[in-house]
Amino acid sequence: MQDGSIICGGYKLVKSYFCEVIFIEFRILLRIKKIIRRYQQFVDHPLIQKPLIGLVKYIYINLIIRFYNKPIKIKWLNNLRYYLTLGDSGIIGNYYFFIDDYEESIFLIHYLTDKDLFIDVGSNHGHYTMISSGICNSKSISIEPVKKTFDRLKINIELNKLRNVRLHNIGISDSEGELLISNNMGSMNRIINKVLDDKCELVQVSTLDKLLMSENDISLIKIDVEGYEKQVLLGGNKTLKNPKLNVIIIELNDSNLKYNYEENETLSVMQENGFSPYKYIYPDNILVPLEKKNFDSYNTIFIRDINFVKNRIKQKSVIINKNTIQIKKRSV
Repeated sequence: MQDGSIICGGYKLVKSYFCEVIFIEFRILLRIKKIIRRYQQFVDHPLIQKPLIGLVKYIYINLIIRFYNKPIKIKWLNNLRYYLTLGDSGIIGNYYFFIDDYEESIFLIHYLTDKDLFIDVGSNHGHYTMISSGICNSKSISIEPVKKTFDRLKINIELNKLRNVRLHNIGISDSEGELLISNNMGSMNRIINKVLDDKCELVQVSTLDKLLMSENDISLIKIDVEGYEKQVLLGGNKTLKNPKLNVIIIELNDSNLKYNYEENETLSVMQENGFSPYKYIYPDNILVPLEKKNFDSYNTIFIRDINFVKNRIKQKSVIINKNTIQIKKRSV
């Protein structure tokens, strides 16, 4: 009887060890596949001249941030800097891609001037705000509802001494009040309907019309709100009719389904206000009309006066060499 117990115990031990080995090998296989996919991204990326070096930087930074218990200061475009720590998916790509979301970001550099006002709804750690105010010298209003993320955004703005940025720690919706938002999903934090222990927080929300009621020079709005796009737009009825507003960049990633509405409803709001979808092509510096949205990227550029925008982006020569951007005005 005792021998049987020993055999049974030994069998369970071997089975447990075997399962653990299989699990470890499976995780290693997944990581290898992820690295292969990432390498292909470096091959396809127009700013990456040496994909292998890009891959090494990707592996290096992911190892480093796992060893440090505090944010690391990273040097970025034209001596802009930002802090990076584990879980910063919204900004880490700038380290190994030079510019993440490069199409929309480079379009921003071509389009914005020092006379424009840029509205960053769902700023996260400030990628677009730093480009707007740090590279283009535009004024920016940067909006981020999650307190911890907002604090990191504020640190990045102060680190770069960007005096032309106004920060708002609020949410944006179709009415004023309070809403629950997750706070444990990094750049994917979103409005939720029920309390999730300590993984959410209550935030004040306003509307675009209320927040921007005294602003007349709004040139471009970027919206990244994880499916809450329709509500943001519905609260900006007057703002969307501002004749100086010609461009709105919206992240559309099917998260709208979490709020029980179809993406076509967001597209209809844009169409009703005279905005049509486009894709920016780099390095050709051209805009290509789309039927619905940009299916090659999460971000879609919506434009009202396409001739004005096309003319504007031709007025700059933008040369990008790794972390250095040279901008020169040119006559058209």
